[in-house]
Amino acid sequence: MKRIIFKNQNIEVIKDRLYTKSRYSESVYGEKIIKKGNSFLHQWDSKKSKLSAAISDGLSKLPVESDSEILYLGASSGTTTSHLSDVSDEGKIFAIEVAPEPFAKLLSLSEKRTNIFPVMSNARIPETYSFFIGHSPDLIYQDISQKDQTEILLRNMETFPEWGYAIYMLKAISIDSSRKPEDVLTDQILKLKKFRSIKILETINISNFHRGHFCILLQNLQ
Repeated sequence: MKRIIFKNQNIEVIKDRLYTKSRYSESVYGEKIIKKGNSFLHQWDSKKSKLSAAISDGLSKLPVESDSEILYLGASSGTTTSHLSDVSDEGKIFAIEVAPEPFAKLLSLSEKRTNIFPVMSNARIPETYSFFIGHSPDLIYQDISQKDQTEILLRNMETFPEWGYAIYMLKAISIDSSRKPEDVLTDQILKLKKFRSIKILETINISNFHRGHFCILLQNLQ
């Protein structure tokens, strides 16, 4: 693990392992839990969460405050969602997932955590859930393994034009498995740079934890 550059009151590092401070005592995906005072520390496994992997590999900024509102595209069964729920403990996480099986687990998690709002919908069609969210989120977080994943992100940015930051987990091998992941990354970066309002702050290769993946941190300049 590289040195953690940023600090967050709800994230701790113990013996080179990440933990999120939580009010919840129950494990979500089998993660280790440490009791600390009136709180619980949930181990944030970098092999199971791409965001944890990015932090472990040197992400210098996590644009999530205790009251942030997050639009999570591709929330799956809720592994990373649970840790974001800890970090933004007074905020809201609108978790979009289209597949029924992981959504059922996500729904179960939301019944135990008051700041997770699951929406069973296709992230390609943000109009189907924009009315529910009502306004632009502080952060758009996307982890979708589809060939058109960059277009999905851009479509949501257009639907929620006042988004603040975005964390894009690019799975290069889902776009083109016949090319080098770095070459696919270059193409997708060029797509994003066509929009002057989008500033790319960091790009981190997290392939040592998740093969063919990159974390891209973006900021909305408009």
